Amino acid sequence: MSEIDKDNKNFEFIKEQVIENKRRKWKKRLFPLAMTGSLAILFGVIAATTFVLVEPGLYKLLNKNIETKTPVNFPSISPEAGSDNTGNGTTGTGNTGNTGNGNTGTGTGNPTDNPGETSQTVTNTVIQKLDVSVEDYVAMYDQIHGMVNKVDKSIVTVTSKFPVKDWFGDSEKTVNTTGVIVASNTSDYLILVSLDRVKGADSIRVKFSEDSYVNAVLQDYEADLNIGLLALKIMDIPELYVNGLEVADLGESYGLSVGNPVIAVGNPNGHINSMDVGIVTSKGSCACITDNRLELFNTNMMTNENSDGIILNFDGKIVGLITRTLKEDLNDGLSTAIGISRVKQIIIQMGLQEPRIYFGVKADDMTEDVRKQNSITNGIYINEVQADSPAFKAGLRDGDIILSINDQTVLNTNNFYNIISSYEPGDKLTVNAKRTSGNTDKEMEVQVVLTEKVQ
Repeated sequence: MSEIDKDNKNFEFIKEQVIENKRRKWKKRLFPLAMTGSLAILFGVIAATTFVLVEPGLYKLLNKNIETKTPVNFPSISPEAGSDNTGNGTTGTGNTGNTGNGNTGTGTGNPTDNPGETSQTVTNTVIQKLDVSVEDYVAMYDQIHGMVNKVDKSIVTVTSKFPVKDWFGDSEKTVNTTGVIVASNTSDYLILVSLDRVKGADSIRVKFSEDSYVNAVLQDYEADLNIGLLALKIMDIPELYVNGLEVADLGESYGLSVGNPVIAVGNPNGHINSMDVGIVTSKGSCACITDNRLELFNTNMMTNENSDGIILNFDGKIVGLITRTLKEDLNDGLSTAIGISRVKQIIIQMGLQEPRIYFGVKADDMTEDVRKQNSITNGIYINEVQADSPAFKAGLRDGDIILSINDQTVLNTNNFYNIISSYEPGDKLTVNAKRTSGNTDKEMEVQVVLTEKVQ
């Protein structure tokens, strides 16, 4: 083959190249990408759903042995400054605030292991949401009313008629009040009332209905406390009413604290058979009477000149007697009560008609500073010696300090009353006292012969 033919054989005039369509190329790549994204989204949805459904149960399974911690409130290690609770509420004339017994606030254990450590009080507030409706509020008062209904079996209406003179001649004045049945025997119910509502009356009657009255008599009284005890013959009470009467429970007032809820019944607002609900607003004030010292407490319940009755705790027990004669001017519009604990023994003696002893002094406790000034460690200060009393006849005078009786140390007025109450009228007591006159101090010993208290 010639060279020319060989060249013609290897020569290509046009070489054709097939080029793929670009649009079709992108479609091939987009489809796998879309499938991958769709599968990823589907996997995410399935995973999220599975986590939401499984997580609570899985958490409980993994944490079933872990205890739930609740906030803890560490109490104060030592009593609050200025608190001086002695158990009987008599710590001196300077005492203020709450002095009831049993509320010392002492902690348990040692404050700190090391003297150099500083004790801290950690307080966590726990807020609990309570769904309380109006019906719950009404139900609460229904329970209070139910308790008062039980106590009402011990409350009676007392009507007294007093002789008065006017321009038209002699006439009568009717006074209505309430009394509480505090004791009974085989023949009588004994009813505690305010003395000034019945003393000197021509007639005293207990009212059971508009047409049913039963006569009562004043058996005994304590003028200093303004309380009297009526005797009501059981046989005179109509059978319809006698089975509905009950003797009230005398509680204790030492444990009362400021803020405690209380209930007043009788005629606390001046209206017969009324009631009121409130709280103890202050405690610690006292009233000095002959040979004794009474504890008073105040409430936020309103009072007036016609108020009488008793104060109950939420157990339905009597913790106080409403007083109008011993209250301070500061609490003129608020209800003041005598703590029942200090007068319970007197009421019992009145009911048993036992003679009550008479020493004849009005005394007060002494603060620690006053005791130091007089170089003594104990004693009570005589504010007033009653004229012609056993104390006066023995030589005691206003301003003297009683230190001991029959070798028993006198710590405070409550202790003094307990000591002399253990003796009988006619007993002779050896009293050690201190008298301060000008720059001269002297201790003396006198003999006091107790007598029966006559009013």
